[in-house]
Amino acid sequence: HPYIYKITFATANESSALVIRPFSEKGTLKDLIYKARPKDPFLKKYCNPKKIQGLELQQIKTYGRQILEVLKFLHEKGFPYGHLHSANVMLDGDTCKLLDLENSLLGLPSFYRSYFSQFRKIN
Repeated sequence: HPYIYKITFATANESSALVIRPFSEKGTLKDLIYKARPKDPFLKKYCNPKKIQGLELQQIKTYGRQILEVLKFLHEKGFPYGHLHSANVMLDGDTCKLLDLENSLLGLPSFYRSYFSQFRKIN
C-alpha cells in the first residue's frame, strides 16, 4: 500500500524480533509538530513545549486522508492496527506512511490499551 512505510529487513525467533527500516531525513509527524530533527535525542526533541507548532489546514486534510485510507485498507484485510500516534506516522515528501504494523503480529498491546481497559463493557 502506498501509505505503509517499507521494511528493509525483518526477522524473529521465539524470544525477540528485529525490524529495520530506511532512515528518513524528514522524520515522523511528531518531529514535524515539534520542529525536531530525527537524529536529536528524545528529551531535546520532545520536552520543550515552546517549540510545538500546529499544522496548516491543508496538511491536516492531506495527512488525515492518507491515514484514514491506509486504516480502511488494513481494516478491510482484517489486520488490526492499534498503534496509531504521531510518532508512528513517517513523512515521505507530502505523504504519510504508517510504521509498526508488525506490533499486533508480535502480540504487543495496543498503544491505547490502558484507555480501553478503563471501561468494563469493552472486551
